[in-house]
Amino acid sequence: MNMDSYRKKAERESSRGELVRLDSVSMDEDDEILPDFEAEVDGRRVWVTAVLERTAVIEPAPGEPKVLVNRRRLLVDPSQLRVRHLASKEAARRGREAARQLRLQEHNPAA
Repeated sequence: MNMDSYRKKAERESSRGELVRLDSVSMDEDDEILPDFEAEVDGRRVWVTAVLERTAVIEPAPGEPKVLVNRRRLLVDPSQLRVRHLASKEAARRGREAARQLRLQEHNPAA
């Protein structure tokens, strides 16, 4: 399921006040969830300041120390999530290869 169809489904569900586990939000491989959104963990509202592969950094309350929490424990409203599309891994590999070729040419101009 792509993110747009998931968001539409999530908007219908969130109107009923339903939250979903953060690890159940499906996205394309090249997408990442941007931080700075509200979530719920163990029945308590928290602020998510970073989203990592399997965990998230949360601030339980303003001024309290930040805590690392497994994404399975976080409940979120998917319609409130912001997503950024990352360059594909293949594009990144091509960029690294092009940079390597350029460095080789600079060191060996006769080639």
